[in-house]
Amino acid sequence: MSGTLSAIHLIRQGTPARVILIDQRPGFGLGLAYSTPSLRHLLNVPAGKISALPDQPDHFLNWLRENHDPAATEKTFAPRAVFGRYIQSLLASASQVEQEIATVADVRLQDSGAVLTLDNGCELRADLVVLATGNFDPDTLPGITTAASDLGFYHHNAWAAEAFEGLHPDAPVALIGTGLTGVDVVLRLRELGHSGRIIAVSRHGMFPNRHGDHIPLRSAAIPSDTPATCGAYLRALRVVMRGGAEWRATIDSLRETTNELWLRLPLEEKKRFRRHLQRRWDVVRHRMAPPIADIIASELRNGTLMIREGHLEAVDASPAGACVTFRTHDKSESFFADRVINCTGPSMNYRRVPSTLLQNLFRRGLVTSGALGTGFHCAQDGAVIDAGGHVSEIIFNLGPGRLGDLLESIAVPEIRQQAVELASALAARIRSQYVLHEKRVTESATPDLTGELAAA
Repeated sequence: MSGTLSAIHLIRQGTPARVILIDQRPGFGLGLAYSTPSLRHLLNVPAGKISALPDQPDHFLNWLRENHDPAATEKTFAPRAVFGRYIQSLLASASQVEQEIATVADVRLQDSGAVLTLDNGCELRADLVVLATGNFDPDTLPGITTAASDLGFYHHNAWAAEAFEGLHPDAPVALIGTGLTGVDVVLRLRELGHSGRIIAVSRHGMFPNRHGDHIPLRSAAIPSDTPATCGAYLRALRVVMRGGAEWRATIDSLRETTNELWLRLPLEEKKRFRRHLQRRWDVVRHRMAPPIADIIASELRNGTLMIREGHLEAVDASPAGACVTFRTHDKSESFFADRVINCTGPSMNYRRVPSTLLQNLFRRGLVTSGALGTGFHCAQDGAVIDAGGHVSEIIFNLGPGRLGDLLESIAVPEIRQQAVELASALAARIRSQYVLHEKRVTESATPDLTGELAAA
């Protein structure tokens, strides 16, 4: 979606350039989140707040009513697959966007642009490059034995169809992680007819909270002049909630200022947040749609879904299936499952993800990780910063990759704004380059009268 929206906005702004969208999958615009085959996977933002066009806030809601659900309201949580169709409809309307089904294996700078090497052997010359790679597979988990993987007990990719194939309906299943990926897997298992017990292993033992109605606050719960420490931010939040504000309203009041507050924190405070507050933030910030929250609550209440709080130590093969060992505060415990699925979410350690493109970018020093070792280090406009600390004039980034510097950069409201701003900046660059090129052409075609007179 990040790349597709960038391309769409470049066209909408009348950018005088070829815009080429490259993806290894033919379903342009879907990415990981919106290519789900399940209509049970709902957006976690209501229809009235998730338009792809910031200047038309009701755009998605109107499209939803016309193309899927005439009764939809601004509070409707639509299926993600339907939102994917919406993005694809926007792309179809931007017919000038060229689409190339391939994987970019390398980018190298050349002259005043870049050359992209594709996995099909072709090369593309580009003046500007946008890295909109979306999400990658999870990090490798500790203690996964070769036998557990080879025998099909352990599945690293929760989005692969194989993770759900050949599973007996009553078989016990273990999920590693209780975030939104884990929620998706629970829903998909039940949709495919699985009725056995699901055991989720989680360090914090918390599923995301649910969305609910609330009265918005008139101002941000953390004022801009709050001292830049985790403790000061927490105290400001508590003051507002003790004053009677609902917690959802308190969190949502920070939507426009979250990244500003994050960027103000010193590095040590950011590390402290990652250690102690990140998961607590995630479960209140990235919430479940109410119908999904009802399903999870019912599963937990009935005992068909259980949470085991602790750190995963190992997954090994045994005659009884996969033996899952995790550590609580003072001891190790084990249980058996027929299937273990990694639901820890996408890896943000871009130096380790299995991407030839990213490996080459880091090897060439064209990109660097953020201060906490995640994503890309970028300037405010998304230009990547290289190993020498120089801001690129050619390579830009948006979406999850900006989590190298930001706290929030994966939800549609953030990505759509980044796409608009990036498209505007790139369009301005291209126009200035075009004007400069035309000036040079004109000057080269003008006779050098001084030279001729001197010769005479």
